[in-house]
Amino acid sequence: MTARVLITGADGFVGRHLASFLLKQEGIEVLGLDMRPPRTAAPWDACGFDVCDILDRDSVFSLVARFRPDFVFHLAAQSSVRRSWDDPGLTYEIALDGQVNLFDALREAGLDARVHVACSSEEYGKVKEEGLPIREDHPLLPASPYALSKVIQDFHAVFSYQAYGIETVVTRAFNMIGPGQSPDFVVSDFARQIAEAEAGSREAVMRVGNLEARRDFSDVRDLVGAYWQLVREGKPGEAYNVCSGRDHSIAEVLDLLLDLSDAPIKVEVDPARLRKSDIPVLRGDNGKMRELVGWVPDRPLEDTLRDVLDWWRDEMARD
Repeated sequence: MTARVLITGADGFVGRHLASFLLKQEGIEVLGLDMRPPRTAAPWDACGFDVCDILDRDSVFSLVARFRPDFVFHLAAQSSVRRSWDDPGLTYEIALDGQVNLFDALREAGLDARVHVACSSEEYGKVKEEGLPIREDHPLLPASPYALSKVIQDFHAVFSYQAYGIETVVTRAFNMIGPGQSPDFVVSDFARQIAEAEAGSREAVMRVGNLEARRDFSDVRDLVGAYWQLVREGKPGEAYNVCSGRDHSIAEVLDLLLDLSDAPIKVEVDPARLRKSDIPVLRGDNGKMRELVGWVPDRPLEDTLRDVLDWWRDEMARD
C-alpha cells in the first residue's frame, strides 16, 4: 500500500534533502508544496510538486483535500534568525497562521495523518554551561523572533493533538548543515566565501562574525532519516531533540574549511555579521530520540564540510 507524504516548504534546504531521501524508500508517493516554483528540477522531476502559499487558506484546503496525505512534514517557515529581526511580523504569521491553515485543512478533510512539525534548538535560548547538554524538558527561552516563532509552532502542535487529536510530532533540530544550504547560515556562508576566493571572484578575505559561539552540528542527510523515523514512531504530542550531542566552535569549523583549501585566505571580523542576541553554546541531548528509534548521526563533520565546500565549488564553476 502506498503512503502519501506531503512536504510543506518543500523547495527549501531540508525539504529537497527529505524528498530525495523519501524517493529512495519503497511504497511512498511524495508531493512537495512551496510558494514558488522549484529552483532546480531535482528531486521534483521524480515526484509531485505544487505551488501554494501556506498563508493562502483556500489553496491549502484544496490541496490537502485533493492529495489526502498519510504523513505531513511541515517545514514551511521563515527560517533565518537574521531575517527574523528585519520582519518579525511575517515570521510569526507564517509560523502560526500557516500551521493553523494546514491543521484545519487536515481536520476539514477528515484525515488521520501524522504530522511532523519542524522546530528548532533556538527555542531554548541562552543556556548556562551547567544546563548542558540540553534536554527536551529544559525551559524554552527564545532569544530572537525566529526562536519565538518556533515556540509558537511547538505549542500549537501540542495543543492540536490535545484539542483535536491531530497526531503531531515536534522536532527541535540543532544546527543542520550540508550541500545546498543558503549562505544565510554560517557554514554555507564560509564555504561560499572560500569557493569565491578560489575562483578569483572575490578578494581572498573571509568576512566573519562571532567565532567563539559553539554549536551542535549534524548533516542534513542524517537528520531527514531521523525525521522519517520520528513521524512514524514518535509519541504524538511530544518533542524530540535531533542533534549529534557534540558541540564545535565556529572557529573550529572555519579552520577545518580553510584546511580544505590551498588558497591564501585572510580572516577579518565584520561587525555587521554579529547578531543582536547570540547564544554562546548549544549542545543537545539526543537520548530521548535515540532510545525511541535508535538513531545516531553517522557522517563525520569533516566529511560534511568537504561536501559543502565542493558543492559551492561546483556552483562557482557553473557561473
